[in-house]
Amino acid sequence: MSFLKILPLLAFWSMTAFAMKAGAEVKSYREWKNERVQLAQADVMSLKAQIDLKKASRAVAQGTDPNLNNKAAVEAVSTTDMSVEKLERRLREEQYDLEVAKDLSVTDYFVGYLTKVQDKKAAFNEVAGKLTPEEVAELMTAYANSVFGAQASDLPVSANNIGKEPK
Repeated sequence: MSFLKILPLLAFWSMTAFAMKAGAEVKSYREWKNERVQLAQADVMSLKAQIDLKKASRAVAQGTDPNLNNKAAVEAVSTTDMSVEKLERRLREEQYDLEVAKDLSVTDYFVGYLTKVQDKKAAFNEVAGKLTPEEVAELMTAYANSVFGAQASDLPVSANNIGKEPK
């Protein structure tokens, strides 16, 4: 995975890197993910509004500034045009970050949020009751992959305790 692809994940994780107080309520996976998505959506909407405002300002200025009527010439490029280009570039980055936020998994939640909590044991106990069976399965699969270095389906029968008769 390239650095550019994991950069948004690092940003999400670093946003939660602050140490939570021991008595603070720990967010569930869905709460955490929804918060990340909402923050990313707000950033996208804010940038879209800024771009629209800059473009509207430019349209008004073109009617009054004789230099901007000659738009094809290099000397007639306004700083507003350059700032719109920068905002549009940032918008593309934020839209990508929004897609990353929408794809955050329970593993990302564990690594990027739960491990940043001061009292991990209390946080794990609190979150254990909030996870759905699918989220627990995803965490267990990630754990198995990290411990055994294989996909859960590739684990030996003995690791899965399948096929063994109790004695």
